Amino acid sequence: MPAMASRSQHDEVGDALSGPSSHDARESLHYWRARLETLPRRRRAARREAREMVVAWEARLRRAEIERWGGGMLGRFAATVVVLRTVRPAALARRAVALVPRRLVVGALTVVLGSVLLFGVLLGAVLSALF
Repeated sequence: MPAMASRSQHDEVGDALSGPSSHDARESLHYWRARLETLPRRRRAARREAREMVVAWEARLRRAEIERWGGGMLGRFAATVVVLRTVRPAALARRAVALVPRRLVVGALTVVLGSVLLFGVLLGAVLSALF
């Protein structure tokens, strides 16, 4: 009988160490994202905590999905897709914009606008020479 008790205790310890299931991690991530969106800006400490918890639960959800699907490409792809599915489209767009450095955007706009201006000047010179 003691062998059975130690085996069940071992299983409980293994389950506790393996972390939350994918479903639990997804629910917790959803909760912390909703909390972050509803907290007023003046509650900086609470918002900081919510951001940290979002990052932590995203990592836990990734680990749960990798554990579920395996550590290969399929598991990593599934983990990425599951985390991205929890993000609302507007937040995903903000995240993508935040990834692009502001200097890169300003530099690209400068090159484009400078090229358009140069093309306009050259076109004006060619048209004035023809007429």
